This record gives sequence, C-alpha cells and structure tokens, in this order.
Amino acid sequence: PGTRGVLGWSARLSPTDAYREGLRRVLAAPWVWAGAWLALLLLTLPAALVLRDMLASHLGASLVAEQAAAGVHWEWWQEFRAQASGLGTTFVPAILGGAAVAKNLSDLADNAPLETVVAGLVGAWLLAWSFLAGGILDRYARRRPLGAAGFFGACGTYAGRLLRLGALALAAYYVMFAHVHRWLFDEGLYAAWTRDLTVERQAFALRALLYAVFFALVTLVNLVVDYARVRLVVEDRRSAVFALAAGARFVRRHAAGALALYGWNTLGFLLVVAAYVAVAPGAGATGWTLWITVLVGQAYVLLRLGVKLGFYASQVAYFQGALAHADYVAAPLPEWPESPAVAAVRGRPPPAPARTP
Repeated sequence: PGTRGVLGWSARLSPTDAYREGLRRVLAAPWVWAGAWLALLLLTLPAALVLRDMLASHLGASLVAEQAAAGVHWEWWQEFRAQASGLGTTFVPAILGGAAVAKNLSDLADNAPLETVVAGLVGAWLLAWSFLAGGILDRYARRRPLGAAGFFGACGTYAGRLLRLGALALAAYYVMFAHVHRWLFDEGLYAAWTRDLTVERQAFALRALLYAVFFALVTLVNLVVDYARVRLVVEDRRSAVFALAAGARFVRRHAAGALALYGWNTLGFLLVVAAYVAVAPGAGATGWTLWITVLVGQAYVLLRLGVKLGFYASQVAYFQGALAHADYVAAPLPEWPESPAVAAVRGRPPPAPARTP
C-alpha cells in the first residue's frame, strides 16, 4: 500500500517500492538494455575511428608515438591540440579516467558550449533515443516480452509524438540554460552579489546556492517532461502539448512521491559515477592494460544506460501504481509491419498480394 505525505502523493507503490520495481523491470528485459548500448556504440564508433586516424596520422611511426603509447607525452599532446580541428579539439587531458565525468558535470553546471561535432553526435543520439523510447516505455509498462515486431511497432507508433514532445522539452531547456542560467550567474544575481565581496568562501557559498536553485528548476522540468513521456505512451496520448500538461498535473498531485523517486534514481546515478571515478584507470600502456581501460569504460557506459532505463521503468511503475493498476497500458500491442488483418480492422485497405510469375 502507498502512503500519503504532506504534499499529497498517494499510490499503491511507494517511491522506494517503485524504484525497486523499476530495477526489476530493467533486469527482466536484458535485450532492451543491450540494444540501447549497441545503438549508442554504433552511433559513436565512427567518430572514435575518425579520431583514431587523426592521432595516428599526427604521430606517425616515430619515437614520440612509442612514448605516447606508453603513457602521456605532454609536449606532443599540446602540439596536437594546437593544430587540431573538428573532432580533434575534444582530445583534451580531461578525458582521462574519472576526470571525464567531472568535466561533463562541470560543463553542464556552467553551461559550457559543446563543440560542433559533439553537438551533432548528441543531436543524433537524441533522435535515435526518441525513436527507441516508445518501445522501451511500452515494454516496461506491459512487463512481458513484446518480440521484435511488437517492440519496433511501439517505437514506430510513438516516434512522431515523442519527437514533438522532445521539441517542446528542448524549448524549455533552452530557456533554462540560455536565459535563467545567464540571469543567475553571468549577468544577474551572482555578478551583483559578488561585486564588492573580498572573501572567496562567501562567493563560493553564493555560487553553490545558485547552483542548487538552478538545478532544482531543472529537476522540475525533468520531472514534468519525464511523466509527460510516460503518460504519452502508457495512456496512448497523441498530443504532445496535452501530454505535457498531464505530466505537470501528475507531478503537482504526487509531488513528494515523484521527487522521492527522482532522488532514488539520482542516488543510483551518483553511486555509478563514484564507482567509476574510484576504479577508472588513467593513461595506460599498450597490451592487456589498454583492453582493461576499454572494458572499464564500456562497463561504465552500460551502467549509465541502466540508470537511465531505471528512471524510465521506475517512473512507469510509479505512474501505474497511482492508477491502481500495475499493468495498465491503454494502447493494444502494436505490430510492425502490420498484417493485412490489422490494416482491415483499422479501416484501411489491406495491401495487394504479391503476384507470382
């Protein structure tokens, strides 16, 4: 049974139970997890090969190449960065070990602009994820295998709707990072409050406070978009605008539970990051140590995807618990490609049979 808190959330699943249920649903669908990792690998592998060719071309068969392979050759690295362009500009010292995670989080907090090539890869991944998200959410909502036809049928059914929702979410995030962030830090409160300060720790405390305010607002946007996505798929909604409004209503009515569940998922993310920072190797040598570095990095990527899928699955479970129906899904099981019988039921003429010679 659920619990009723100060802010009025009530559901058959508590946030803790929803988090556990989400983990169970992710583990019960290993092919979804593996497929998401494979999609990310196929998207980023060409860029990795291009960067490898750039490094090999610059190093050549030289003594510097042997020294760089054995560890870090700082002088060569600076020389490479000075002449690099495009994807090569991303090859910076901060990519080593756990520093990459810290750099990503720092860039996000400070709204650092992405390199053009990286922005293109991120945009391509978001498009691919918008296609896959419908099938992922549908699979977690039904809690049973869909088969390839059912999974990709759900992907195709919801892809357009999720893309429209993603465009609305992108507009909201643009306002947050382009305007609210600038008002808080660059041209607004922080600049005004620290203009006459002479104590560094006070300036740091003010900046930390503004970070907390900013990310609280980002969390609110995340919650609304997340539950809009869940309601769009689970309730088979067609309007992205009304799904967004429905997501906002759900967050308002179940504020404490939704925040608590978000906190559990965030804690899982932080634990994964902390584990990677603790075990991530630095610049290794060739041979088996290089493969260990690759495997540790891919394990981290896999766990990060598992955390993302856990967000989806636990939010679906919590939403279904609020409806008092653990397996509620409004839409029938989609199929792709549709059979002639399905097309006829939906009022469309079935495809003409293929002629045989």
